[in-house]
Amino acid sequence: MSKYISNRTDRRDAPAPGNDSGVLRSSAGLCGPARSVEESDNADHFALVYEDRDEQFETVVPFVREGIEAGERCLYIADDNSRDEVVAALRDGGVDVDAAFESGQLSIRTVEETYLRGGEFNLNAVRTLLRTAMEEGLTEYEGFRVTAEETWLVGDEGMQEAFMSCEAHINELLDERAMALCQYDRGKLPPAVIEDVIETHPLLVYDNTVCRNVYYTPPEEYFGPERPERDNERKLQTLVDRTTAKIALETRERYQRRLYETLADPDATFETKIQRLLRLGRERFGLEIGYFTRTQETTFEIVEAVGDHDLIATGVTDSLCDTYCEKLLASPGPVSVADAADVGWTDDPAYERFGLDAFFATTVRVGGSEYGTLCFASETPRERPYTDAERTFLNLMGQWLGYELERRHREQYLRESYEITSDPALDFEEKLGALFDLGCEQFGLELGAMAKVDPDENRFEVEYVSGDHEHFAPGVELPLSETYCTAAVDAGGVESVEEPVEAGYDDISVYEEFDVEAYLGTYIEVEGDDDRTFFFVSERSRDSPFTEDDRTFQRLMGQWVKYELERRQREEFLRRSYEITSDPTLSFDEKVERLLEMGCDWFDLEMGGLNHLPAWDGEFRLERGVGLGVDDDEVLWADPGDGCFCRRTIETDAPVCVADVRETDWTEDPVYRELQMQSYFGTKVTSGTAPYGTLWFGGTEPRDREFSDVERTLLDMIGQWVSYELEREQREHYQQRLCEIMAEPDRSFDEKLQDLFELGCERFDLELGGLARVDPTTDTFEVDAVSGDHEHLTPGAKAPLSETYCQLTVEGGRTADLTDPENYGYGSSLAHDVFGVETYLGTHIDLDNEPDRTFFFVSSEPRDREFTEAERTFHHLMGEWVKYELEQRQRERALKDSNERLEQFAYAASHDLQEPLRMVTSYLRLLEKRYEDALDEDGEEFLEYAVDGAERMRKMIDCLLEYSRIETRGDPFEPVALDAVLDDVREDLQIQIEETDADIAADRLPTVVGDASQLRQVFQNLLENAITYSGDEPPRIHVGAERRGQEFVISVRDEGIGIEPKNQDRVFDVFDRLHSRDEYEGTGIGLALCQRIVERHGGDIWVDSELGEGSTFSFTLPVPEEE
Repeated sequence: MSKYISNRTDRRDAPAPGNDSGVLRSSAGLCGPARSVEESDNADHFALVYEDRDEQFETVVPFVREGIEAGERCLYIADDNSRDEVVAALRDGGVDVDAAFESGQLSIRTVEETYLRGGEFNLNAVRTLLRTAMEEGLTEYEGFRVTAEETWLVGDEGMQEAFMSCEAHINELLDERAMALCQYDRGKLPPAVIEDVIETHPLLVYDNTVCRNVYYTPPEEYFGPERPERDNERKLQTLVDRTTAKIALETRERYQRRLYETLADPDATFETKIQRLLRLGRERFGLEIGYFTRTQETTFEIVEAVGDHDLIATGVTDSLCDTYCEKLLASPGPVSVADAADVGWTDDPAYERFGLDAFFATTVRVGGSEYGTLCFASETPRERPYTDAERTFLNLMGQWLGYELERRHREQYLRESYEITSDPALDFEEKLGALFDLGCEQFGLELGAMAKVDPDENRFEVEYVSGDHEHFAPGVELPLSETYCTAAVDAGGVESVEEPVEAGYDDISVYEEFDVEAYLGTYIEVEGDDDRTFFFVSERSRDSPFTEDDRTFQRLMGQWVKYELERRQREEFLRRSYEITSDPTLSFDEKVERLLEMGCDWFDLEMGGLNHLPAWDGEFRLERGVGLGVDDDEVLWADPGDGCFCRRTIETDAPVCVADVRETDWTEDPVYRELQMQSYFGTKVTSGTAPYGTLWFGGTEPRDREFSDVERTLLDMIGQWVSYELEREQREHYQQRLCEIMAEPDRSFDEKLQDLFELGCERFDLELGGLARVDPTTDTFEVDAVSGDHEHLTPGAKAPLSETYCQLTVEGGRTADLTDPENYGYGSSLAHDVFGVETYLGTHIDLDNEPDRTFFFVSSEPRDREFTEAERTFHHLMGEWVKYELEQRQRERALKDSNERLEQFAYAASHDLQEPLRMVTSYLRLLEKRYEDALDEDGEEFLEYAVDGAERMRKMIDCLLEYSRIETRGDPFEPVALDAVLDDVREDLQIQIEETDADIAADRLPTVVGDASQLRQVFQNLLENAITYSGDEPPRIHVGAERRGQEFVISVRDEGIGIEPKNQDRVFDVFDRLHSRDEYEGTGIGLALCQRIVERHGGDIWVDSELGEGSTFSFTLPVPEEE
């Protein structure tokens, strides 16, 4: 490249402008002028100005190669390069040099054989030589090309001047089939010679660019006397041309910038942009009126208009006949009229109607179809013709309008389709019908439909239709090959038919019988259901093919239909699954069997099963199966295989599916040999975090399609439910056993603790359970109790707490687990190195007034999974029970000690008080006996009061002693028939009954477990109260019993004086009397004794009463366990 030319982007790969016969015939990626050869008067004569050999051959080689390929005779005159160098360059450039030499199509001559033949340059001889070579070449070949290296001119000014004279006349030698390319080395030839080269060649090739030479001087001028004057004129004209071009370029750029600003304004509406566009066009084209129309078949509507014209205004609607728009639509392209008179329009009805002398307009197309027109006009002629730049500007505006209208049109239909598909008030069929209507409107077709299709069975069944049609109706069946839908199925997506005959469908039913001329449809593969085609048809043929937007919109509607069909399928699957899994009348096994049957139907496989793997290296056992012909709980296959079928499934978390086992190495697996299972679909089932087995489906035939993501999800859902149920059953099983252990009344705490250890070892799959005392302040760990045998963990064994895993529970004050001791820094601890414990689960038990405990389970085997939250919760529950039992034992010991002290105190108090009371009573009796005659009436009364008070005090002391001994001196519990107890009490109260004329009625009373003497005391106290507080009427008493769950409710109802509500709680307080001793006798402790006795029997006692209406005393007793 010249050092005087600035470096710029390499343009060698850019195609040459113009048509196929362009300058240099678009050789070698040269850039050139827009005009073709036909437009150039001297397009046959080129001058190549180069600076190095690479640049030289980049033009020369393609020039020769193009001639060879076009069947032209080529002559190469070499000077600076040798013959071998030229041949090598041509051969490297793709020229078959040997064949060209052999045929005579190519020849290479030297300067000495041509220009300097005879030893010197002779103008006439050279012209004769070239003319002869051209004539000979054109006689035998399609054309003639010559290219010459002109380096021989260096150093000889005389030959330079003579040769330039030859070059100036070379165009006279070349006819229309000849072409010459002269090569000038700019680095070797003087600038003056290069200047002459520029002036004598109409076309230049420089820097890989073909240039139309504005400095070219024709021979008559080059050699004429007025050459200097003409040179000056040409240079001045060149300046004018360049200035004009620059102004035109600046004008074009300015309007294009304003056009872009108008169209890109995000805040402007579409209507506002059209108005600005019309104003900009008026200004750009120098016309008075701008308007945009929407055309129909026979009418037009002016959508927007700017300018002043009586008939051209926004909103005007009129006939399309006799309008300029009609002429525009009838023309093959834009219409540009500068003066109506020049084109004969002044006599046209349109001119008479609108009076427009200048008209510049283009058709606006939307989706390949005519939409309307964009027009600019004036009522006066335009003074200048329309330029290419103006035409381009008009086309840009029309294209933007078409694009924007198409986008708005597309968005409108998308918006409407979204409104339809997202409307919660419409069901699927209603949405489908609305989409059919929308599609018919969008595509200009008559009917929408959806059909079930099966390509393998060649089946087509109409499912939905948008309207009435003689042949298309729901339920109609046809061979798929007799419909256009076969095209959509074959394409696997959207397909259209606009010309049935040309497309080869002239012999199928839908064309011959149904008269369907146009079709647009899409194929929908539906997972878990029949495939569909969603399509639109018309009996009218289309004027234009379906656009890409049409296809995109059809594809979008088809995608929604696919999604909706699959969603409905999924919902149906979930509904059926829920009906099965939530049925309270079905057992777990029955539910699994029904799920397997449903899965076989859904996945189109003939067998399915739930397998259990009790041991990792053991055999799978069939828990439940369908379609297998194998009994439940049998070994499904002796060898579970290695990495195939259920073995592969249980080793991975994701579902495993193989549509065709024959394409894998699974054919070597025993399952394949025993069951001929050629397709398989399975998922892992767990119980908690532990693998349980597999849930699987299979078939003896390969599946015709791969398992889909939806099918994987559905299988995974079934597997999750089975896993959940297994875990729930396991959880409930262990919780029930835990409750049974905790509620066992006949077993001691130590026995229950051992049962708890065994349960935990089983639940957590660990070896040993233990309970230990811990004290962080002294770093003490001492084993209380353990299950199983362990060398170091035995009752009484001690260790530093910090060397055991129990330290984790003490530090955290919660349940803690450890499955990787070394990773948590316990690799060198006593528990790991000496005790050999690899897995630990424990909880801290915080106790008052005695050492804390840790309740734990351990194993010498590492655990391959973390403890689940359910396992930790279960362990926490066990720990809470242990804590409760330890605290209960502590409370019982304290209560026992307290009761013993209370009993000792009560006995001592009773003994110490009884003796003085006996002495007081004895001496009072003695005074009464000895001094009876000496006492007056008051004295005798006072003495009687003293004796009576002492007697009442003795009774109260006896009652208090009895009250304190309810828990400690009672008899052991045994079966007690309450009927017999009531009879004994009646007999004891016989005198009172007779004296008061009392009536005691009783229901049949149950047998309970209790202390007969204490229960007798309860009945006696309650009946005595009922008789005592009966009022003025004879006592009427009823003793009843009823069962309420796991307890009996015994009631004693009377019709006596009753108790005020505010006093009903006081009646059970010790020595709290509601009446004076003058009204009713008693110690005030009878009901308190009843309450204490009932509580000892695990029951409650209460009273329901209304003043003056009587009272009902009720108490509960537990139902014996055997009942």
